Amino acid sequence: MIQWFEERYISREEHQRIVDYYRKLVAQLYGTVRDLRTAGEMQKAPIPAAAKEPGDIPPAGQDPAGLNVITVDFRRKSAHRR
Repeated sequence: MIQWFEERYISREEHQRIVDYYRKLVAQLYGTVRDLRTAGEMQKAPIPAAAKEPGDIPPAGQDPAGLNVITVDFRRKSAHRR
């Protein structure tokens, strides 16, 4: 039991260093995400005219909304197309 405890025990100081490290990491990541969101909002491109009409398919390689978008056609296929 003593060996089990010694293998899993960390001192209060070591625990505090770990907590401080992750607090700084989370704060840094939060700042990065906030900056990226702000930059993304500034760079939003208008929707291309060709993709504004319902049912229009934009040219290959062009996203319909200017974003990384995947469109899926959920329409049923007719029986004679199989």
